[in-house]
Amino acid sequence: MSKAVGALRAGAERLDLGEGRALRLLSAQETLEARREGALLAQDGTERALCANAALLARALVGAEDAPLYESGSAVLQALTAREIGRLARIWARFDRMENPTPATEEEGERWLEELREDREGRLRWKVLRTFGALPTEERARAMKERDYLWCALQLLLDREEELDRLCPTCRAQAMEERCPVCGAPTESGEGGQNAAFDQSRYEAMCRGEKP
Repeated sequence: MSKAVGALRAGAERLDLGEGRALRLLSAQETLEARREGALLAQDGTERALCANAALLARALVGAEDAPLYESGSAVLQALTAREIGRLARIWARFDRMENPTPATEEEGERWLEELREDREGRLRWKVLRTFGALPTEERARAMKERDYLWCALQLLLDREEELDRLCPTCRAQAMEERCPVCGAPTESGEGGQNAAFDQSRYEAMCRGEKP
């Protein structure tokens, strides 16, 4: 698995700077809040880029137990020099790019998809989280171990078997068939595994939210 795809699954949350300081990744909401505060700070004539970096560091620069070292961007401007603010902001930007990667090209995106497709453990974790309506960043998900995911996945499989056991033989056979989520026809009903009843124009219309 590439380093970029690995970061998507289990990237670092903080970068240790030494001397009791660290930079942490920001949530999307925190990034927006930093931009708003930076814009407000720049209204008094202070350089916009400097204010934006100060507002960012007020949220990203932390000490022991990830406690913020500064309560606001204004406090950062008063405590640190412009050069130090710029240096820390550049370090944070490199850290953010490394731990929050995005594919540079369509081909790279396809490679990432293929890597995720082959990551069976990752797919199992995703299916468990999706079933329980949880995100990987939630505390309950972060506390789960590999054995917890496996236990949940096996229990879901047993639930499925119990549901099938309650069906009559005819309905059980139909329930076990792979079916098209659009028209409901068996996906193996046509030549080469293609659904002979599939209507491409109807499918495209439904994807656009139009009445076929």
